Amino acid sequence: MSRVSLTVTALLLLTGCQAQPSAEQPASEPQSFAALTRIETSRIELPADEETFGQGTHADLLNRSCLACHSTSMVRYQPPLTRKQWTATVTKMRDAYGAPFEAEETEAIVDALMATAPAKK
Repeated sequence: MSRVSLTVTALLLLTGCQAQPSAEQPASEPQSFAALTRIETSRIELPADEETFGQGTHADLLNRSCLACHSTSMVRYQPPLTRKQWTATVTKMRDAYGAPFEAEETEAIVDALMATAPAKK
Protein backbone atom coordinates (compact mmCIF):
# COMPACT_ATOMS: atom_id res chain seq x y z
CA MET A 1 0.00 0.00 0.00
CA SER A 2 1.19 3.46 -0.74
CA ARG A 3 1.87 6.00 1.92
CA VAL A 4 -1.11 8.14 0.75
CA SER A 5 -3.45 5.15 0.93
CA LEU A 6 -2.34 4.38 4.48
CA THR A 7 -2.89 7.99 5.55
CA VAL A 8 -6.37 8.09 4.04
CA THR A 9 -7.28 4.76 5.63
CA ALA A 10 -6.04 5.93 9.03
CA LEU A 11 -8.06 9.15 8.79
CA LEU A 12 -11.20 7.24 7.85
CA LEU A 13 -10.73 4.87 10.78
CA LEU A 14 -10.17 7.74 13.20
CA THR A 15 -13.22 9.58 11.92
CA GLY A 16 -15.32 6.48 12.53
CA CYS A 17 -14.10 6.30 16.15
CA GLN A 18 -15.88 9.46 17.22
CA ALA A 19 -18.82 8.77 19.49
CA GLN A 20 -22.08 9.13 17.62
CA PRO A 21 -25.41 9.37 19.45
CA SER A 22 -27.45 6.21 19.06
CA ALA A 23 -31.20 5.76 19.20
CA GLU A 24 -30.96 4.74 22.86
CA GLN A 25 -28.58 7.60 23.71
CA PRO A 26 -29.89 11.00 22.50
CA ALA A 27 -27.43 13.77 21.74
CA SER A 28 -26.72 15.87 24.80
CA GLU A 29 -28.60 19.17 24.90
CA PRO A 30 -27.47 22.36 26.60
CA GLN A 31 -28.31 22.38 30.27
CA SER A 32 -31.48 24.36 30.92
CA PHE A 33 -32.83 25.98 34.05
CA ALA A 34 -36.03 24.96 35.72
CA ALA A 35 -39.05 26.90 34.58
CA LEU A 36 -40.18 29.74 36.82
CA THR A 37 -43.42 28.56 38.36
CA ARG A 38 -44.01 31.05 41.14
CA ILE A 39 -42.97 34.58 42.03
CA GLU A 40 -42.85 35.58 45.65
CA THR A 41 -42.41 39.03 47.08
CA SER A 42 -40.36 39.84 50.12
CA ARG A 43 -40.44 42.78 52.43
CA ILE A 44 -37.99 43.90 55.04
CA GLU A 45 -38.52 46.41 57.79
CA LEU A 46 -35.58 48.70 58.45
CA PRO A 47 -35.27 50.20 61.90
CA ALA A 48 -36.38 53.79 62.18
CA ASP A 49 -33.50 56.25 62.48
CA GLU A 50 -34.71 59.76 63.10
CA GLU A 51 -31.22 61.17 63.66
CA THR A 52 -30.07 63.82 61.20
CA PHE A 53 -26.79 65.61 60.66
CA GLY A 54 -28.21 68.55 62.62
CA GLN A 55 -28.41 72.11 61.31
CA GLY A 56 -26.04 74.36 59.43
CA THR A 57 -24.66 74.47 55.90
CA HIS A 58 -22.88 71.10 55.98
CA ALA A 59 -25.72 69.43 57.83
CA ASP A 60 -28.41 70.76 55.48
CA LEU A 61 -26.50 69.53 52.44
CA LEU A 62 -25.92 66.05 53.92
CA ASN A 63 -29.50 65.78 55.19
CA ARG A 64 -30.81 66.57 51.71
CA SER A 65 -28.28 64.52 49.74
CA CYS A 66 -27.62 61.45 51.88
CA LEU A 67 -30.63 60.75 54.07
CA ALA A 68 -32.86 59.83 51.14
CA CYS A 69 -31.07 56.46 51.11
CA HIS A 70 -28.87 56.23 54.22
CA SER A 71 -29.21 56.74 57.93
CA THR A 72 -26.98 59.28 59.61
CA SER A 73 -25.27 56.56 61.62
CA MET A 74 -24.47 54.61 58.44
CA VAL A 75 -22.54 57.61 57.13
CA ARG A 76 -20.93 58.54 60.43
CA TYR A 77 -19.70 55.03 61.17
CA GLN A 78 -17.90 54.45 57.89
CA PRO A 79 -14.21 53.68 58.18
CA PRO A 80 -12.06 56.80 57.83
CA LEU A 81 -11.82 57.75 54.16
CA THR A 82 -9.51 60.12 52.31
CA ARG A 83 -10.84 63.00 50.21
CA LYS A 84 -10.20 60.93 47.08
CA GLN A 85 -12.14 57.97 48.54
CA TRP A 86 -15.07 60.17 49.62
CA THR A 87 -15.15 61.76 46.15
CA ALA A 88 -15.26 58.34 44.51
CA THR A 89 -18.01 57.21 46.89
CA VAL A 90 -20.13 60.33 46.40
CA THR A 91 -19.70 60.14 42.61
CA LYS A 92 -20.73 56.47 42.66
CA MET A 93 -23.81 57.31 44.73
CA ARG A 94 -24.88 59.91 42.17
CA ASP A 95 -23.95 58.07 38.95
CA ALA A 96 -24.69 54.46 39.81
CA TYR A 97 -27.49 54.80 42.36
CA GLY A 98 -29.16 58.06 41.39
CA ALA A 99 -28.54 59.99 44.60
CA PRO A 100 -30.56 63.24 44.58
CA PHE A 101 -27.89 65.86 43.93
CA GLU A 102 -26.17 67.50 40.98
CA ALA A 103 -22.59 66.79 39.89
CA GLU A 104 -21.64 70.36 40.78
CA GLU A 105 -22.47 69.63 44.44
CA THR A 106 -19.97 66.75 44.72
CA GLU A 107 -17.11 68.85 46.10
CA ALA A 108 -19.35 70.54 48.68
CA ILE A 109 -20.72 67.17 49.80
CA VAL A 110 -17.19 65.79 50.12
CA ASP A 111 -16.21 68.86 52.17
CA ALA A 112 -19.20 68.25 54.43
CA LEU A 113 -18.35 64.56 54.81
CA MET A 114 -14.71 65.37 55.57
CA ALA A 115 -15.92 67.72 58.33
CA THR A 116 -18.62 65.41 59.70
CA ALA A 117 -17.79 61.74 59.08
CA PRO A 118 -14.60 59.90 59.90
CA ALA A 119 -11.95 61.07 57.46
CA LYS A 120 -8.27 60.56 56.80
CA LYS A 121 -7.02 64.10 56.35
